[in-house]
Amino acid sequence: MSGVITATNLQTTNIKNTSGTTYNFIKQVVQPAKLSNTGSSTQTTPTGNATWSDTGLTAAITPSSSSSKVLIFCNGLFYLRRNEEIRFRFMRDSTAILTMCGYAETSDGFFTMTAPSGYMDSPSTTSATTYKLQFYAQSEYASMRFNYSGTSSLGEASITLLEVAG
Repeated sequence: MSGVITATNLQTTNIKNTSGTTYNFIKQVVQPAKLSNTGSSTQTTPTGNATWSDTGLTAAITPSSSSSKVLIFCNGLFYLRRNEEIRFRFMRDSTAILTMCGYAETSDGFFTMTAPSGYMDSPSTTSATTYKLQFYAQSEYASMRFNYSGTSSLGEASITLLEVAG
C-alpha cells in the first residue's frame, strides 16, 4: 500500500510501520539549564578528595507516562591537573544512573576534558524528576574546575532533557 495523506490537522497516539513496529516521538523538551561563564564566579570545584560534588547543572522534568524515556543531553568542560583521576555521574533524584571515569595523564600542567554528553534513562514515573551532573576527584581536587575558562570569561555548560515516548 502506498499513497499520500493530506490533512490540515492529524492527531494519533502512535504510528506503526507495516511490520507493526511503533515509532517513538519526543513528547516534551525541558529548556536547558545553563551555567554561563562570566569569569571564575561561575566555575565549580569539588568539595574534597574522593567526594562527589554537584557541577551546578540540574534540570527537572515530569514525564507524561510511566513508560516514557528521558534523554539527557549535557555539555561542559572540566579543567584539571595532570595525573588526575576524575569520575562523572548522572543522577536521577538521589540515584546514580550512569557513572564514568577518566584519567588525565599529560606531561605537565593542566588540560580540559569534556563532560559526558548523553544518556537515555527509563525513570518509570509520572512524578517530577530531577537530573543533575556530578563529578569526583581522587586527589588534587583544589586544582579541578567545571565550566572554567580562565580569564577569557567564555564558555557555557548546559543540560537539556527530552521526554521520548516509550
